[in-house]
Amino acid sequence: MVDSTGAQLREFHASWRSTTGGVTMFLVVIVLLLLAFALLGPDRKMSWILLAGAAVTAWMAWLLGRQLLGNQPALRVGPRGIRAHFLKGRKPSWNDIADVREESVQGHTHIVLSLAPGASTSLQGSRLTGKKRELRIPLAAIRKKDHGAAVQAVFEAFHRYGGTQALKAAEARIEELRAATDFEVRLREMTPVTWALYLMVALNVGVWLANVVSGVSAFKPLSLDLLRWGANSAASVVEDHQYWRLLTATFLHAGVLHIALNMFGLWEAGKQLNRLYGNVQFLMIYFASALVGSALSLHFSAQQAVSVGASGAVFGVLGALLMAMYRHRGRIPGVMSKNVMTSQAVFLVYALGQGFTKEGIDNAAHIGGLVAGSLLAWLLAGKMDETQSSRRLQATVMAGLLLPAVAVAGLVLTTPEPKVHHRQLFEFQAGLARILPDLQAAEKALQADGKAASTGKLTTAQFVQAIETRHLPAYQKVERELEPLNVPPHDRAAPLVNDIKRGNSLLVAMMQIEVTRANNPGQVDPVLEAKFKAMGEELKLIKARSSERDQIKKPGK
Repeated sequence: MVDSTGAQLREFHASWRSTTGGVTMFLVVIVLLLLAFALLGPDRKMSWILLAGAAVTAWMAWLLGRQLLGNQPALRVGPRGIRAHFLKGRKPSWNDIADVREESVQGHTHIVLSLAPGASTSLQGSRLTGKKRELRIPLAAIRKKDHGAAVQAVFEAFHRYGGTQALKAAEARIEELRAATDFEVRLREMTPVTWALYLMVALNVGVWLANVVSGVSAFKPLSLDLLRWGANSAASVVEDHQYWRLLTATFLHAGVLHIALNMFGLWEAGKQLNRLYGNVQFLMIYFASALVGSALSLHFSAQQAVSVGASGAVFGVLGALLMAMYRHRGRIPGVMSKNVMTSQAVFLVYALGQGFTKEGIDNAAHIGGLVAGSLLAWLLAGKMDETQSSRRLQATVMAGLLLPAVAVAGLVLTTPEPKVHHRQLFEFQAGLARILPDLQAAEKALQADGKAASTGKLTTAQFVQAIETRHLPAYQKVERELEPLNVPPHDRAAPLVNDIKRGNSLLVAMMQIEVTRANNPGQVDPVLEAKFKAMGEELKLIKARSSERDQIKKPGK
């Protein structure tokens, strides 16, 4: 379309098929559900809470979606400048704009306007971001397929109407691209083949494939299988002195999705870091991050669960890359540094946030690896510092080897007493699985004869004889098999293990007393009767604790 002067105008309207439209419709559905529950629910107090929630959600939907209901375009580009709903009435002309660029943050496209020094005072306000005096126009309300056309329209209009400012911006952009291209060529010359990255990815994938071939589940491997392969466990490292687990655990993964995410993150950050620091220093950063992450995990996740994954090393590589962008900011082209900082920093914050809010994520390993990788990237020169002497390079490499080693040793030595002893616990579970068929058969037979005795199908003498000849030997056999199965007294599983063993021993003792009673009719031993009663009360307590544990394991408890 054209304006009143005949100049070309480009308009892009908000659409229900955009990101904003989808979120607005989702909020509307939430409002309707909240209203339905409020009107149909029997609890009046809860209904008022739901109505309040519906009102707040409706207000949010209105704020977000009102631009979808009007006729005003979400973005208008013409000879006089740019108009956008998000700018709230601010109308920057092309004279106010020094440069235009496109940014994509986690898949969301923004048009960023850098304001000229003499920009209109009407543009001042909260929409300016930082010291760079920028206006950002998100394109979330426009259909995704129209984002490219909208960005192109802005660039074309700026080139046509921006005058000398557009020319200067174009020249600066060309110079930035040339610098970035030259920098990439230089990096490839310094590190022609990033074999260290290829090696780490190959080792991780190779170990996972070996796991699967050996029978470990590809999607949800058992903790016992992972521990056998070298998973991290505070008890195994500190008490069994299996220090090698700090490294082997970083090449194991809890399923195909786990390794896929880790390898994707490693590849994205690693291909740049590997060229910046070279193969040897990349391996130093990778292994130092992996080991420090595993060692810090001994104080947290590995206390209770087996810990696996390359994520400590991946976070170390990511932290090292971000540190390298800052450490060598004078040598790395701004466009490259900005792209890395924008994409990787957002991912880092998101990943750490997920670790703090979701269970089953070893955030201690993430943080340990992140800190180690960042510090090593600051310490090591990498390929960028060509002025560094060989003597100083040797000193920094030695420090890069020594400091992580000291950190790992310190974390291992200060590890608190483990809460779960996985080796002993898994041995007990395996032993119990072998014994369980005999135990279940003994319980079933005893219950059947007990029911028969209570209904008169078995006389008391017959029932006692069955106890003496069949049930008591069966339970004594189970007792002998349970005897060698133990976990340390301070282990979290110790109460359960002790209850299983003690419950079986009480049944054996009570059956022995029953047999003694039957063999000595007419004789009452007060001590024996009191002991029998106490055993019965203790057995009830054990069964009550078992029921409580079963309730805790049920969903929603």
